[in-house]
Amino acid sequence: MAIAHFSVSIVARGSGRSAVLSAAYRHCARMDYEREARTVDYTRKQGLVHEEFLLPAGAPAWARALIADRSIAGASEAFWNEVECFEKRSDAQLAKDLTIALPVELTTEQNIALVRDFVEKQIVSKGMVADWVIHDNPGNPHIHLMTTLRPLTEDGFGAKKVAVIGEDGQPLRTKAGKIVYELWAGGTDDFNALRDGWFERQNHHLALNGIDLRVDGRSYEKQGIDLVPTIHLGVGTKAMQRKAKLAESQGATRSLKLELSEIQAERREENALRIRRDPALVLDLITREKSVFDERDVARVLHRYIDDAALFQSLMPRILQNPEAMRLEREGISLATGIREPAKYTTRALIRLEAEMAKQAVWLSRRSSHAVRSDILSAIFARHERLSDEQRSAIEHVAGAERIAAVVGRAGAGKTTMMKAAREAWEAAGYRVVGGALAGKAAEGLEKEAGIVSRTLSSWELRWNEGRDRLDDKFVFVLDEAGMMSSRQMALFVESATRAGAKLVLVGDPDQLQPIEAGAAFRAITDRIGYAELGTIYRQREEWMRHASIDLSRGRVGDALAAYERAGMVRTEWTREETARALIEDWNRDYDPTRTSLILAHRRSDVRALNEMAREKLVERGIIDEGHLFRTEDGARRFAAGDRIVFLKNEGSLGVKNGVLGTVVAAAAGRIVAEIGGGDERRQVTVEQRFYTNLDHGYATTVHKSQGATVDDVRVFASRTMDRHLTYVALTRHRDAARLYVGLNELTNRGGVLIDHGAAPYENDPKNHDSYFVTLETGEGQRHTIWGVDLERAITAAGSGIGDRIGLDYKGSQTVRLADGKQVKRHSWEVVDVKAIALDRLSERLSRDGSKETTLDYEKASSYRGALRFAQIRGLYLMKVARTIVRDRNEWTVRQKQRLGDLRARLIAVGTKLGLVAGAKQSSISSDMKETRPMVAGITIFPKSVEQAVEDKLVSDPALKQQWDEVSTRFRLVYADPEAAFRAANVDAMLKDPTAAKSTSARLANEPESFGALKGKTGLLASRADREDRSTARLNAPALARDLERYLEMRESAARRLEAEERALRHRVSIDIPALSPSARSVLERVRDAIDRNDLPAALGFALSNREAKLEIDGFNKAIAERFGERSLLTNAARDPSGKPFEKLAHGLAPQERERLMEAWPVMRAAQQLAAHERTTATLKQVEELRLSQRQTPVMKQ
Repeated sequence: MAIAHFSVSIVARGSGRSAVLSAAYRHCARMDYEREARTVDYTRKQGLVHEEFLLPAGAPAWARALIADRSIAGASEAFWNEVECFEKRSDAQLAKDLTIALPVELTTEQNIALVRDFVEKQIVSKGMVADWVIHDNPGNPHIHLMTTLRPLTEDGFGAKKVAVIGEDGQPLRTKAGKIVYELWAGGTDDFNALRDGWFERQNHHLALNGIDLRVDGRSYEKQGIDLVPTIHLGVGTKAMQRKAKLAESQGATRSLKLELSEIQAERREENALRIRRDPALVLDLITREKSVFDERDVARVLHRYIDDAALFQSLMPRILQNPEAMRLEREGISLATGIREPAKYTTRALIRLEAEMAKQAVWLSRRSSHAVRSDILSAIFARHERLSDEQRSAIEHVAGAERIAAVVGRAGAGKTTMMKAAREAWEAAGYRVVGGALAGKAAEGLEKEAGIVSRTLSSWELRWNEGRDRLDDKFVFVLDEAGMMSSRQMALFVESATRAGAKLVLVGDPDQLQPIEAGAAFRAITDRIGYAELGTIYRQREEWMRHASIDLSRGRVGDALAAYERAGMVRTEWTREETARALIEDWNRDYDPTRTSLILAHRRSDVRALNEMAREKLVERGIIDEGHLFRTEDGARRFAAGDRIVFLKNEGSLGVKNGVLGTVVAAAAGRIVAEIGGGDERRQVTVEQRFYTNLDHGYATTVHKSQGATVDDVRVFASRTMDRHLTYVALTRHRDAARLYVGLNELTNRGGVLIDHGAAPYENDPKNHDSYFVTLETGEGQRHTIWGVDLERAITAAGSGIGDRIGLDYKGSQTVRLADGKQVKRHSWEVVDVKAIALDRLSERLSRDGSKETTLDYEKASSYRGALRFAQIRGLYLMKVARTIVRDRNEWTVRQKQRLGDLRARLIAVGTKLGLVAGAKQSSISSDMKETRPMVAGITIFPKSVEQAVEDKLVSDPALKQQWDEVSTRFRLVYADPEAAFRAANVDAMLKDPTAAKSTSARLANEPESFGALKGKTGLLASRADREDRSTARLNAPALARDLERYLEMRESAARRLEAEERALRHRVSIDIPALSPSARSVLERVRDAIDRNDLPAALGFALSNREAKLEIDGFNKAIAERFGERSLLTNAARDPSGKPFEKLAHGLAPQERERLMEAWPVMRAAQQLAAHERTTATLKQVEELRLSQRQTPVMKQ
């Protein structure tokens, strides 16, 4: 819909801008910038729809002659060069620049008429030059209008300020007799009139063209709308925030500090109100990323916006019971893992969209129309003799008659080579071949390497909406990197091909990077229509690397990592910082500018740090200079000739795509010249800071940016956030070598330097029995203590000593009988190489499956069929009736609780008015006694319920995992169809009901056939193998029952322990840090000053003299100790509210509370330092008293 965007800026030299460069950019033209004797070229920039250059009526002859016989862009070039020449000052203001949104409801011709009308009435009629263009970005048509700041005179330009003329025709004067001047181009009042004039003309043209729409340019407040305007917190705002913090640290006034946390809090409140009014908004947010979701996803999204615990709990069932939400699968235990899988949900819209997409894809696969004759294929194969049999089969597959075909090409398997030959075959058969890809870089690669004219998917969509480049039955449309397409995107292109009669060819790898948005459409379609596979890897030069790449493509990450470790290509260090330094040292040693290389990391923060470290090494070696300053979207960078850079946004005028790498060949402040491409495609581009800021150093980049790239050498900075898809991409970009760098302490909390071990009361509580402890330093000074009686045996057996770096491997637990006859569970431990533990954990983390789901994955379930029937019903009445009937009882309870709370509040209010309750006396209470907001509020809302948190921890319990493997193996030994037997046993019911568990266990041991057919066969016709299988099944049935009973016992015990720990944790973090009175705060301020002077005893006397303040500080310290720990703020690392100590204590806090913790940090630290000093003093006093008592000798009278 039409939007009210109208902004004005000044083109000024002082801000680094130029009128000529601005004009060239807007006209998408090549212009000579005479003042600097250089040429700027923006002819490659796209989006220009219309342009005009107008002089006012009565313009002087020199101005008319200047633009005569020139093109519009030429007139603009000549005029603004004249302005640049006239203005001499280095900070001169050159032009006024207006950017105005155009209504999308009007056609291009109608918008041109609108702008001409506005320019005639508001610009040219006032003697101003009007240089305007229309740009039409996707969904965002707008105009750029440049006007003059000086009037045109017979000999050039007039003054910027003119005298204000009074009603008598004479200049106005002040009381002092001075003439009053105003800006010729207009001030604030003129701007408002200009803005109002635009909206008046816009509404006039909307009405003129029969569009029932009116745009109101006033603020919400002036319109009487009770809404908070949106706020954009971009890079500029972040830079302002950094400057504000710097200024504050240097003693500037607090008024300079930006109150961003308060702004964000207001926005959160507004969003919470909107979600409360319409909970379905949460479903929209979730299904932008996932087709199938669960209760945890709902909680995660709610947690971003809702701070109130009661509201959070009431909204959860409202969202899941919304008529738009549908349950696909009930919660249950997985046979493979023993993990409780939560119930799966989707939305009515998504289930309908994905079902229709699959239906159309299957329909296309059964239609014949685009076959390529065998003689044409033979000719193509003869021309491309080096094609492998696999590639030839793939070409034959996509060249078949079906109107849809798919190719699954593994990383480095020659997809592009195959597609080039296929394109030639289609063209020889008379078809026009075009292509598309999600990323501009991939589309460009498809066009350059396969010769298929390609655009991004959004570009195709825009063109089709405008009626351009529509498909027909003579087209073959190739979708590259189809594995990254979401369901919504894929559905659009499947439908477009279906309607147009075109052929659709999908090329991709479902195991590489997953779609950012919801759904895994490529996998869903290939499962239904079939595909040709390119599985032979050609990219890596060594055979073992090719085998490893195949392992990665099949999800066998552990095997691939083992191969790289055997080859010495996995390097481990202790901390992340040490790992990063090691990676850069190796990279620096092997650096060769003639070879291509990449450093890859998952997290952008790691990429930034690695880029800085890599560049520092090159500067130290003199390979590149310090460089010149260039302000990018992510902050200031320095670039010099020889620097490697990466472009981060598509820009048609430069001919660059997101993710393209380049090399700087020349640099100056705010300007670089870079070389991109290779071979015959090599070219140079000039990047001006004022027009393009989406670039960065390119020595390191994210794994996402690397998909589709091929380089000689790769170094991968591993992290626990990676999954098997990211690992697959990262370790298949190279030809010669890929090296993995691993920080051990990130991957294990049971490994480190042995600091202490011995016997002590459990958790150092004198009330507890003695146990054995091991304290490890896990990096960055963090210490972790593990308790267990068996640790003494493990440490002794390994011969470990203080200072050794060890790992502790938990081997499970066993039941032992104590001296008093009581049976207890005792954990078993083993000391192992910490590297082995970390690499096992790394393999486990990097093997995680991050595949996106679609609703089609559940089509065999009865719940899916029911949901699909519901989704196809247009009316909502039946849906609402069904939802009402099965509404969760828990929702009713929550609703009643909320109603009772509201009723209680109303009764209290009535009682207060009647003077019957204590509230009536509140008006007399002094303001300083009212309840104050805590200094740092406790956390009361969590993204997961206690049950979900416990379940997640049970998943990672190694003893439980090991026991479940036993259960899963027994099921497979006993039953012919273990999945069906497992469902029949209903382990869920066994977990919830001990009686049912006992009964089911007995039946599994004595009547295993009641849950399904046993493995193997008996009888005369049974083979020997079948009879052995049956015998094995019989023997394993009682063992299955025992193993399952054992698992249920272990799980129940672990769940009780973990629930107690989780509730204790939540209680601890819910503690408020109370606000301090002015007197108590004053005491702590003096304490802090004394600490800075290293003179704490001097302030201690003052602190103890104010008894009330001291009692308050003691309570304050108690709250800090209970919530954060008694010594959490005493380390040197905790001196400032930054780094790991702060992040640890701030974990789980909302942004506003993080800000409050940051502000409270110095006071809290001073309080803990005061308490620590008092404890030390008390201890020393006790020691001295003990020493004196021991020195005294009793004297006996004689």
